Amino acid sequence: MDIALVNPPFLYPCKEEIVLSQCIGLRTLSSLLKEAGHNVQFVDALRDGLSNVQKYANGYLVGDVYESIAGKVKPGTDLIGLSAPFSQLAPVAHDILGELKNRHPDAMLILGGVYPSSQPELAITSPADYIVVGEGERAIFAIANGQVPENIQGVCSPAGSQNSFVSAERVSDLDELPFPDYSIPGIDGYFDLSPRMKRGRTAALVTSRGCPFNCEFCSIHPVCGRNWRYRSAENVLEEIEFLNRRFQIRSLEIEDDNFSLSKERMIAILEGIIRLNEAGANLSWRTPNGIRIDTLDQDVISLMKLSRCNDLVLALEHGDAEMLDIMEKKLSLDKAYEVVSTCVASGIDHINIFVIVGYPGETQGRFESGITFLRRLRDLGSNIDICANIAQPYPATRLLARCRAEGYVEGRDFDNFLVRRDLMSTAYGVPITTPDFNVREVMRRRELIWEVFHPERRWRRYLQPLVFWR
Repeated sequence: MDIALVNPPFLYPCKEEIVLSQCIGLRTLSSLLKEAGHNVQFVDALRDGLSNVQKYANGYLVGDVYESIAGKVKPGTDLIGLSAPFSQLAPVAHDILGELKNRHPDAMLILGGVYPSSQPELAITSPADYIVVGEGERAIFAIANGQVPENIQGVCSPAGSQNSFVSAERVSDLDELPFPDYSIPGIDGYFDLSPRMKRGRTAALVTSRGCPFNCEFCSIHPVCGRNWRYRSAENVLEEIEFLNRRFQIRSLEIEDDNFSLSKERMIAILEGIIRLNEAGANLSWRTPNGIRIDTLDQDVISLMKLSRCNDLVLALEHGDAEMLDIMEKKLSLDKAYEVVSTCVASGIDHINIFVIVGYPGETQGRFESGITFLRRLRDLGSNIDICANIAQPYPATRLLARCRAEGYVEGRDFDNFLVRRDLMSTAYGVPITTPDFNVREVMRRRELIWEVFHPERRWRRYLQPLVFWR
């Protein structure tokens, strides 16, 4: 079968935050289909149109224009798969699918990714012939190999029942999946353009999927589920060694949500990186999406330092114990303080703390309690930084359901981007207001948190324009 896999243009809140995705999910699917003998064309509209930056709603749309995307798909293609990795890309995905259907009327169009997984009732209204709910490898593989789509778990069509969306079969043993496709045209461009922090050629890795925890704000479960699955240490190290040898990769971005959940596996991977470095690999690594604090201890942190972890992001979420309970974070502040202290003492180069501001239940007292704890962390070392994210009730989360029930967000179409076409930015949008705070107060609290770690920012507080969600 002739197949085209399409990565769409992305939305960004500001030009300074434009980075290139390495499309790990689509590239893994590409490898899987090629191994089965299919002809696969990879069309990355973001990479191909990275210089095409257009104003869109309250942000920017970056990537190839829709007509160009459709024109790049080869005539006679049998199946076109479009990924929508973010819910706010819904209108973009619908428009691209419409262009693809006009240009390739005989091709089967399939929409996958976070958007159809978290909002299938909206995605099913797109011009796609089918949507895939959840992980796509098993479902797309079955379609490509001739199975009737309507008979495949997780594959839904507009003609089918719209009230019985079921997730596709997930891959239980991730070692069964091939590495992401490293043969696509322009692969070297990813390694030079995508790193958020320039430290030489950088490759992104995903070594596990799923999350057994139950944080109220998290949107991972509709796609990857609650069962944590992982690649073996041997499999991960094989890919790292390949990247280092074949592409001279020197920096790794581990994008897992739960990279350190198994201490034994974590230690095996870190010891493997140390061995590679002893042989001259000169690798360093970072965790841009955050790592769960209570999975770390002295043994693991010492190995993180020895394996050259130079930028560690820790997902604290709040410095007040009652707020952590409200979020259902299940994290002890004493443990968090102990881990950060150990990271500083072990010499981790840079430690970034993720926190959330403007979360329902954040009274003035709880906010002040949280900022007091953050000051304690700041005093541990000058290599500690903060990333203050504004609470976002993402589609399919329990947080959104609670905000709706309690009147903290406005309108039935709040999360319908086909209507609103807003950006859900954790840096600039304030979607939640409660009796404890309004939009201006959330922005003030966020700035106060920044000032704890960057007192030089204080003069900017009254100069920085507020960005209103509504």
